[in-house]
Amino acid sequence: MFKHFKDSMLKLFPTTKFRVILIVLVLTAAFISVSELAVAKLFTQIILHEGELTTTQIILYVLGFFIFFGGTRAGHYFQRIYRVNVFERAFNASEKKVQRSKENWRWAQAFELTTLLSIFTQMGVIIVFFTFLNWKFGLLNIAIVTAVLQVLGRIYGKQVKSQRGFVKAKERKEHIPSAIKIGTRIRSGETGILLSGLAMLILFGALIALSFTGEISPSNTIVLFFGLRMQNSGLSNISSGLMRFARARTHSE
Repeated sequence: MFKHFKDSMLKLFPTTKFRVILIVLVLTAAFISVSELAVAKLFTQIILHEGELTTTQIILYVLGFFIFFGGTRAGHYFQRIYRVNVFERAFNASEKKVQRSKENWRWAQAFELTTLLSIFTQMGVIIVFFTFLNWKFGLLNIAIVTAVLQVLGRIYGKQVKSQRGFVKAKERKEHIPSAIKIGTRIRSGETGILLSGLAMLILFGALIALSFTGEISPSNTIVLFFGLRMQNSGLSNISSGLMRFARARTHSE
């Protein structure tokens, strides 16, 4: 899986300049997403300590919350708009000419690649954040996320083989019903989403248990809850994104 990411990055972004820009875009997207945890932490402080704060402190917290939240939304918008320009310049700088029939697949592959790299980076930061708040919960989270990614990698490998089979069938002018081609991809993606959801149930149970025993404070419990939802969304997006990436990669080969 990660080997395919590397190969695609080297082919899609032929020069060091564009690879550096790609890495900056990925880190920016990951930072913006994870900064939402800081927004959740700030919101929790306002709610749980409302009676202990002065009017001036409440106003400052609320202003900080809205500025931070608005900044993350604006950052998302500009990052996604700017990457289109980066892709266009990188493709124009490439010495390798691509057939017009494969041009759209190259664009799809670039979008899926950057999205997946951003989510993986975001997941890495979330894992570190969880471990910082509570090392026991953090270690359990690392073990479960690693297991889920291992299974997603196997599902992705099977999907690549299936998509290559569809491409070869098209070259041989063999008809394969759309229900089979689309259903194969969707079924694989939904299987990964279901798996990640079941894994998150284990983590939610552990979070509740640690909260009841007093090992995690109420404010950190709320932040970890929001973080787990973000992590679950990330794993679900990885599952469906990997299947789309497999389709785009095989069709642009």
